[in-house]
Amino acid sequence: MMEIPDVIKGILILVFVFVPIEKVLAAHHQKLLREGWFTDLCYYFSGYFIGHGTTKLLIVFVLMSQGSIPILSKFVGQQPLILQVTAAIFIGDLCFYFIHRLLHTVPWLWKFHAIHHSSTHIDWLATVRVHPFEQILTKACQMIPLYLLGFSSEALAIYIIFSSAIAFFIHANVRVKFPILKWIIATPEFHSWHHDRYPQKSAQNLAVQLPILDYIFGTLYMPENEQPKQYGTKLNTTTNYFNHLIYPFKNWHKKNADK
Repeated sequence: MMEIPDVIKGILILVFVFVPIEKVLAAHHQKLLREGWFTDLCYYFSGYFIGHGTTKLLIVFVLMSQGSIPILSKFVGQQPLILQVTAAIFIGDLCFYFIHRLLHTVPWLWKFHAIHHSSTHIDWLATVRVHPFEQILTKACQMIPLYLLGFSSEALAIYIIFSSAIAFFIHANVRVKFPILKWIIATPEFHSWHHDRYPQKSAQNLAVQLPILDYIFGTLYMPENEQPKQYGTKLNTTTNYFNHLIYPFKNWHKKNADK
């Protein structure tokens, strides 16, 4: 019997986990096959292979640069696994926070990130709508410091699984409130405001795992008993995977991308 490829197993698991949850706990009513679902499915499959390829390239890069930093690597590698994972989450999300902030504030970087924000429907599948350039950039910014610091392979594996799981979780179309948890770990309530069509701040809720980072850097926005009324951003291209790929390179001379 032919074994099912991991990429297929992944999408099936996501469907069986999130579709029923979003059906019962939906924050916004929307069709299962909503606008742009096929485009996002293309992103899922391309992103899967790009992500795996990027990870291998980053490992090669670290090895060619003589590996981890010896003194720090020895210290980090001796720590208990739970402490390593906790530190990896903090460092990884801190690195992501700053590159994410640049994606929102540097015009030519926003051209790439605008693709992710173009989705007018936020759900688990919208998670994967990320331009390949942005995917490689953010993954490198998150993972290179962790490789250089010498975190164990077990800690990195747990961190990667956690990062993937929480990415789908925070984009889920659910109305559930997490009174205490929402201040500790990113939740759909927290991240939905990041996708607000009319944000209160130029860049808000930039962390994807630890809301405390937005609190520290003044970009937290999470009002009580409210939720965004509209998602997305204007994008002068049709919702098509290949149109999205070339979009950031069109009219390159223009300073400002669509908002």
